[in-house]
Amino acid sequence: MKPRTLSQDECISILDSAKFGRLGLSSDDNPYVIPMSYVYSGGKIYLHSRGGGRKTEMAAKNSSVCFEVDLLNEDRWSSVLAFGKAKLSSDIEAKARMFDAFIKKGIGGHGGKKFQREELEHMEMTIWEIEVVELTGREGIW
Repeated sequence: MKPRTLSQDECISILDSAKFGRLGLSSDDNPYVIPMSYVYSGGKIYLHSRGGGRKTEMAAKNSSVCFEVDLLNEDRWSSVLAFGKAKLSSDIEAKARMFDAFIKKGIGGHGGKKFQREELEHMEMTIWEIEVVELTGREGIW
């Protein structure tokens, strides 16, 4: 069977239900892909990482990113690509938005704990908010 293009609603459903995906970055003609836990909420993909590092340095140089999620079920596969611009922040409001989105989705990162504002202020982390501007997907049979 030839792969089938997924509708926007099907792409959103897959993006909304998965917990892990792959972040694709590129800087100075060097591609980089890394698996990350995430949550999709309100047309944005929320990620977080500890402080700086290769991926944050690359995103600072080139904020255009791709995020890929796939599902494998017995003899079927589905794959969704989300394209957008990554906005990186370490401010308290970004941290609160990200943790709220994770908790609302029932993803137990950090033990599912609801952090107080004072705790968030002292956490060394970078919050990624990717505004999805293009969403594509396909499915097929192995």
